[in-house]
Amino acid sequence: MRPYLATARRYRWLLLTIIALIWGAGLAAAFVEYKTTFESEATIWVLRASPELTVTSPNDPSQPILQTAATQQADLLDQLLLTDAFVRDVVRQTSLRAALDAAPDESRFLERVAKGFQVQTHGTNLLTVAYVAQDPVLAAEMVNAVLAVRADRIAQASVTFSAAASTLYQQQFKVAQAQAIDAQSAVDKFDQSHTAPLSDLEQHQRDQLRLALDFAQVRLGDIKGRIDQATLAPAVLAVSGMEFQVVDQPRVENSPRGGTRPAATIAAVAIAAGAALAALLVLLGTILPAHAKGPADVARLAPVKLLAAVPRVPRLQGSAGRPTNIRASLAAIAFGGGGADGDSNE
Repeated sequence: MRPYLATARRYRWLLLTIIALIWGAGLAAAFVEYKTTFESEATIWVLRASPELTVTSPNDPSQPILQTAATQQADLLDQLLLTDAFVRDVVRQTSLRAALDAAPDESRFLERVAKGFQVQTHGTNLLTVAYVAQDPVLAAEMVNAVLAVRADRIAQASVTFSAAASTLYQQQFKVAQAQAIDAQSAVDKFDQSHTAPLSDLEQHQRDQLRLALDFAQVRLGDIKGRIDQATLAPAVLAVSGMEFQVVDQPRVENSPRGGTRPAATIAAVAIAAGAALAALLVLLGTILPAHAKGPADVARLAPVKLLAAVPRVPRLQGSAGRPTNIRASLAAIAFGGGGADGDSNE
């Protein structure tokens, strides 16, 4: 441990300079990241879980997985944000529309935009949608846009579902109506061909025909009610606004918010990098020879003459009592002169 401390003391100014540069740059970048990051957030209250968003178990498709209303809506938003079409519609409603049109790689641009969204659930019926940007106005625009585009997509899906359901019910209604007409015609024909009083067998036949007619009319009325329900249900939900309520509207924040975690990450990486580089320099400075005492030590440095440093070159007495010039020996080895007799002057 003592050699490493001695090396650290010897190179203390170099180490302090390196640490100051790396730590200073990292802390400055973290401060800029914190001061220039703004977050806008919307708080949403979901009244109840939607049957259309029920998730089934992969092991047993007939068994649905219990999901809260907030979890369903959060999953829906997360899935929509994975699609380029949805993010593109969101961007086109904000001030980034010109940047999107000028982007050389639209997919990468949309991917960077989508990474700024954060969807989190808070309990069974509450969720938040936030966006982090360097412009506070843009952050609020993004949250408003994603809510608006989501509402449009849900409305379009409801209309499409209602149209498909209405088409199916209309076909069933035609079949049921034909069956009801046939049953009524059978009852009318029976009444025309049989006069009172009716026998027990005839009365039994007439009761069966009336039962078939009643069943056809009940089925016809049930299908008509389903058609009305499929047509009116989306409109009722849209008018009531109870399914998806924005409790707290997104606001333009004047103070930095949302950049604490990225700033802390940048500062931590800079501190770790500075400490690691300083430790590496101390290690290399201790392992590599720190000084040379004679021509033999200089010759030993020949294989690493371009990597090693000789900060101290003491003058020693040679075998004949004359001073030995280590620098001359080092120069002779470095520039291809082989050994040196140490007789040259500095």
